[in-house]
Amino acid sequence: MNTLGGELLSHLASVLLLTLAIAPLVLWRYRRAVLGGMMACAGPALAVPPPTAAAAAAAPLPTPAAAAAAPGAAVEPALRWERRLRRRVFVAVGCAGFAAALPLSALYLQLSGLPLSPAHLYLKAAALGCIAVPVHAVLCASPWRRALALAAAVLLGLAAFGVVLSMLQRPFYGKAPTLDQALNFVVFLQFAAHTLWLPLLLGLASGARRVRGVAPIVLAGLLVFGLAPLLGARLTVWLSGTRAGAEWLLQGPRLEAGFVLLALPVGLLAWVRLRALARGYEAKRFSDAQLLARTWWLLLVALDAIELISARGAGVAVPVFAVSALSVGLYGPLLGLALKRAVAGPRPPPRTLLVLRVFGDTARSQALFDRLVARWRWFGPVTLIAAPDVLARTVDPGDFLRFAAGDIASSFVGTQADLQRRLAALDTAPDPDGRYRVNDFCCRDSSWQATVVQLIERADAVVMDLRAYGPQRAGCRFELGELRRRRRPEQVVLLVDASTDRTLLEPLPGEGGAPLPLVELRHHGGAAFDEAFARLLRAAA
Repeated sequence: MNTLGGELLSHLASVLLLTLAIAPLVLWRYRRAVLGGMMACAGPALAVPPPTAAAAAAAPLPTPAAAAAAPGAAVEPALRWERRLRRRVFVAVGCAGFAAALPLSALYLQLSGLPLSPAHLYLKAAALGCIAVPVHAVLCASPWRRALALAAAVLLGLAAFGVVLSMLQRPFYGKAPTLDQALNFVVFLQFAAHTLWLPLLLGLASGARRVRGVAPIVLAGLLVFGLAPLLGARLTVWLSGTRAGAEWLLQGPRLEAGFVLLALPVGLLAWVRLRALARGYEAKRFSDAQLLARTWWLLLVALDAIELISARGAGVAVPVFAVSALSVGLYGPLLGLALKRAVAGPRPPPRTLLVLRVFGDTARSQALFDRLVARWRWFGPVTLIAAPDVLARTVDPGDFLRFAAGDIASSFVGTQADLQRRLAALDTAPDPDGRYRVNDFCCRDSSWQATVVQLIERADAVVMDLRAYGPQRAGCRFELGELRRRRRPEQVVLLVDASTDRTLLEPLPGEGGAPLPLVELRHHGGAAFDEAFARLLRAAA
């Protein structure tokens, strides 16, 4: 038992390394499967219906006075609500992390022989509560520069509050505050650096945007399946301690006996765990961001528990495991309750955003998703046609499970009945964290036109990324024509840059309608994406 801490650390390190290696491979295989399904021949093309009577093309255009007054009236309240929401979400995730860390902090003080004072209790709980920064960045789609600035401000603020707390508690212990307590500012920063550097590296690796959709699911499966060699080694040691077991090991499967006996049951348990995650996600018991946050918290708690066991011996394993399990069990419900309260109250009515784009450039499409689409999820559901360029942002536990079970074909729209079933099942309700989901439609070459037309009819606003648009993009030409037929120009935002062939954006004879509004995206495009977002809010209003 003296080696338990080292074995646990080795197990966790192996699982994390395998996750970092396997998650990109899984995502690559998933992309290949989706691409193969898109190119598969599936019979005659589905009929494209004519515009409905309710199509926006038949709706009256706003008067010039109304158009001039609309921008501020429609956009500013929504943006103010978003800014307030960001603050409330940060407070919510910070409080959830701090509360879930209190049992760990109390155990740390008890095992270290330190007094259970508010300042001492605050030290570890506040350091662990810094997980609020990456969780907030994921929920609010914050750029990495803004998240980094927030992290620095949070660390400095928590360190300063620790100094104030240590001074305030001194009179209750019969002592007067002293200036040397200002050194607690440095002590907190040192403690936070010691506590968080490894979880931060592992969290950044597992939460990277390129693998974020699959990393938590892969980690959950490997974490359970990885118990087979750990428990198998213990079982082999126990068997070798008995005469009958030693003889059986020498004559039979030798040292691999424990793993052989446990591999299949533990593998089945891992599959059951993955199915439970998929069912929980489909039932809206948690969102993709909440799953990622719980994964990060599990890593943080596991590393903290392993450090305690390694430093103080296997004799503390039982209380450490018990308190760690309590903290992990508390974090999910606390986070859900805190986020529910954060988004409670009046909010803008939900509006559906349709995302169209030039397929092919993964980096460009993912940047569009990160800077605009993820932000829209606070305002309403998103629909799009799935393709390999955005699968890293849209894959969820249900998609992963269908892919792992070899049933990815059921995700594709192949017939009119498939299309109507998928449209009827559009997810337009918010998740427990208050964000709406992305509804991605996997289409075959015979069904994408009928599908995109139906999505255009149902959208309140449409954004179309036309960077790299040229004469060879016949699919985009079809979509532009349908947008002019079925949506008013002010309901559509086109994103362009120097690579866009703008001569192709003018309406063809017979298409009708005014030119669609353009937003120029220059290098980085931060301000341009903000402008596009404001225009989409105006269009949806």
